[in-house]
This record gives sequence, C-alpha cells and structure tokens, in this order.
Amino acid sequence: MDCLTDDLPLLELLCAADEVRAPGELESSCPHKNAPDAVTDTYVVDGGQLLLTLWYGQLHEVIYRTPAESVEEATRRNDRLFAHYGQGDDWTEILDNGFGKTYRRTDQRRYALWSYAMDITTFGTMGFHQVKW
Repeated sequence: MDCLTDDLPLLELLCAADEVRAPGELESSCPHKNAPDAVTDTYVVDGGQLLLTLWYGQLHEVIYRTPAESVEEATRRNDRLFAHYGQGDDWTEILDNGFGKTYRRTDQRRYALWSYAMDITTFGTMGFHQVKW
C-alpha cells in the first residue's frame, strides 16, 4: 500500500550545492537566521515541504515537513529516511523532550531530530548543528 511519503526525495548530505537536484518546486530561498553564510531553500513536494540548507557550498541539512496520515505511515517514512541518512550506521536516541526526539549517528557525524508532535524530521551534519544552535 503506497502513501505519499514513500516517494520523498532522498538527498546526499555534504554534496556540492550545484549537484543538488531540485526535489520539487522552489517556494522560497532565504538566509539561515542562525548560521552565517547558510541559505535555506524551501521546496513544495508531494505531501508537504522539503527544506534544504546549503552552507559553504554544500548541503548540510534536510528537513522533511511531510506529515504522515497515520502512525504506521510515519514509522514507515522514518524507517526509510533513517536508513538512507544512516548510510549503514545505526542511530542512538540522545533525548526525548516530550515534543520530539534527538538522535546521533553512531559515528557522531550526523544528527537527526524527529518532532513527533508536529511530525517533522530533520537530518544534518554535526558541523552545521554546532553552528546553528
């Protein structure tokens, strides 16, 4: 049984900005409020929005604002996304604050956030994470 989140674009973190294929229709592009030299592009995709943050010429963060219609769909979407962005490494849950969960990839090079309250999933590099927060 297909759902909209089965076809979400999967991107490669740290790829060069000029190699990022537009995942949908560009809705906006603006400077990142917390990270100097970073730009966040927002794209409309089936099921919601995808936010891509480019920093120093590379893709450093992908935010999936693609709420699922059920818990099962959210689990299936997140399993797919975590497997892709894990690149063979496991994820360790670091924090559950009652609003969402924070994860680190076992090699400590990537982070993930899942807001279960809003059903938004974020993947990014630790270098960018340290600057943006």
